[in-house]
Amino acid sequence: MEVFGTQALIPEIGMFAVQKLPYHSCRRCGRCCTAKLIPLYEKDLERLGGFRSFYMPTNSLEREITGAAYKMMMVNSRCVFLDGTICKVYDMRPDTCRRHPFIVTRKRILVSAACPGVDWSRENNDLDYYRTLSSGISERLDRFIEARSRLSSRWTRLLAPGQRPQP
Repeated sequence: MEVFGTQALIPEIGMFAVQKLPYHSCRRCGRCCTAKLIPLYEKDLERLGGFRSFYMPTNSLEREITGAAYKMMMVNSRCVFLDGTICKVYDMRPDTCRRHPFIVTRKRILVSAACPGVDWSRENNDLDYYRTLSSGISERLDRFIEARSRLSSRWTRLLAPGQRPQP
């Protein structure tokens, strides 16, 4: 697998930080709609306003990372709008779903580590499109990643060379 530049896995969010945006072709596997946090922003709620009981409040950590007050409701770990592997509200789907498997912030390009539709051998030229769709989450997520990086650096400096933390 050829990867665009250096990649670093951010395990808390299951995404790689990369230098260039790879191509994506949806395989309609439904992985992005299963056992995932799907943050919902005001424009998503307005777009899906004709539906009831599809969202719930985020918890404090989810709000801190995403900036979203609500998230998609899951039934048996699957999005309420997922029918098999087909989205019942595809034309009205939230921005989180529209931009998957990418989050493009002012500082980073993030790519899902689990999406089988990512084609690392081709470059995607829609960076601005994905940056716009990522606007709700980008600032908070950048802050989370920077805080995580600072903590990791401090932890590394505390450890003597060759030592690892005990579980």
